[in-house]
Amino acid sequence: MIFPILHIPGLGDGMTIALDAVLHVVISHGLAIGFMTMLILFQTMTYAGKGPHWARISRSLLGPAVVVITSVGAVTGVGIWFITGILAPEGIGSLIHLFFWPWFIEWGAFTSEVILLLFYYYLWDRLAEKHPGRLTALGWGYVTMAVISAILISGILGFMLTPDGWPWGQTFDEAYYNPTFAPQVFLRLSGGLAIGSLLLAAWIAWRFKGTREERGSALRLAGGVFLGCVAVGAVSAWVYFSRVPMTFLTHWKFAVATSYMSQMPDFLPTLNAVAVGVLCLTGLVAVLRWPVVCRILCIPAILLSVFMVMEFERIREFVRGPYLLPGYMYANQVPLAEKLAVDETKQSYLPRMRWVDDNGTLPPDMVAGKALFAANCGVCHTTVKGGLNNIGIRVAGRTLDSLNAIVSITENLGPFMTPFTGSETERLLLASYIYMLGKEQGYIKIPQAPKAPAAQAAAREAK
Repeated sequence: MIFPILHIPGLGDGMTIALDAVLHVVISHGLAIGFMTMLILFQTMTYAGKGPHWARISRSLLGPAVVVITSVGAVTGVGIWFITGILAPEGIGSLIHLFFWPWFIEWGAFTSEVILLLFYYYLWDRLAEKHPGRLTALGWGYVTMAVISAILISGILGFMLTPDGWPWGQTFDEAYYNPTFAPQVFLRLSGGLAIGSLLLAAWIAWRFKGTREERGSALRLAGGVFLGCVAVGAVSAWVYFSRVPMTFLTHWKFAVATSYMSQMPDFLPTLNAVAVGVLCLTGLVAVLRWPVVCRILCIPAILLSVFMVMEFERIREFVRGPYLLPGYMYANQVPLAEKLAVDETKQSYLPRMRWVDDNGTLPPDMVAGKALFAANCGVCHTTVKGGLNNIGIRVAGRTLDSLNAIVSITENLGPFMTPFTGSETERLLLASYIYMLGKEQGYIKIPQAPKAPAAQAAAREAK
C-alpha cells in the first residue's frame, strides 16, 4: 500500500482514528453483539412459552437496532479501513499480508451476519406466529456469525500489542494465537453483552408499558445477564493485562489521563473502582426489580460503560508506543530493520521516501524538513497552532542547537516517542523546520541584540 504520507491537521491522526473506532466498537460490540443477543434471547423466551411480553419487547426495539447497526455501525467500520488506510498504509498493508485469510473469513462472517440480521427483521411478522422456531434459529444463527467475527478480529488486535515471538519466527501461529488473544475474546464478548443488557435494562425501566410483573421479570433477566458479564469481563481484563509486557503497562496511566492527572497515581484506579461499583449496583437493583432506582442508575452506568470502552481502546493503542507493531514497526511506520539499516550505513532517509510534499511555498531545505517531520513526527504531532499535541508548544523557548540535540535522543525523552530515522544532515534539516514552526507560532522568540550606548542615548532624546 504505497500512498503519500497524510496527517490530519489540528485534530491529529490518533484522535481521528479514535473518534471513529470507539463509536464503531460501541455499536459493533454493544449493539450488534450484546443488544441483539438480548433481543433474540427475549424472543426465545416467548418461543419457550414464557409469555408474549418477551417477544413484544424484542419487536419494539428490533427496528431501531437494525437501523443503527446497518447504517452507523457499517459506515464506521468502513471508516476505520478508510482512515487507517490513508494514515497508516504501511501498517495496514503488513496486517493484510499477514492475516489475509482470517480477515477474508471475517468479511464472509460479517456478510452472513448482516444477511441473517435483515432476514430476522423482515421475516419476523411472517414467522413469529406460524414458525417461531425458524425465527429463533435465524436469530441464533446471526449471533453465531457475530461471535465468529469478533473472535477472528480479536486475534489480529491482540497481535498489534503482544506479537510474542513473531518478530523472530514470523509464523502465522505465533502472530494470531498471541498471549492476549483468548482473554481479549472473552473481554470483548462479555463487554459487548454487558452494554447490550444494560441498554435493554434502561429501556425496560424507562419505557416498558407492560404489567408490573412483566416489567420485573424482564428487568431481572437483563440485570442478571449484566452482572454475569461484568464478572466475566473483570476476570478477563485481569488476565488480559497480566499478559501485557510490564514495559508497556508502566505508563498506562499517562496513556489515559492528562499529564497533570497522571501525576496522581491513585486517580485512575479509584475512578475505575467507582465505575465498577456503579455498574454492579445498577445490575443489582435490576435483579431486585427496582425500576425507579434503576432508571436513575442506568444513565451514569451507560456513560461509565462507554468511558471504560474508550479507556480500554486508548490503553491498547497507546501503551505499545513507540511501536505500531512491537518488535517490527515503529508508530511512524518505519520498520525496525529499516531504521537499523539507515543507522548502520549512515544513509540518508529522504531518498527512501516515495512521496515528498512540495507546494512551492517553502525553500528546498524547509521542504526536506517538512518531509522528514511527516515521516518521523507527524503521526503524533500536529503543526497547527492550537492543534492536539502541537509541536510548536512542545519546543517553546528552545534554540536551534537544542532542538538538533533533542531530535537525536527522542526515544529517550518519553516512552511513546519514536527514534529519529535519517542522517545527521537530515536531523539538522528537521530541527530547522521545527524551529521555523516554533517561531511562526510565537513559541520561540528570537532575542534582540542589545543596543549600543549611542543608540540608547538617541532613543532617550527622541522620547
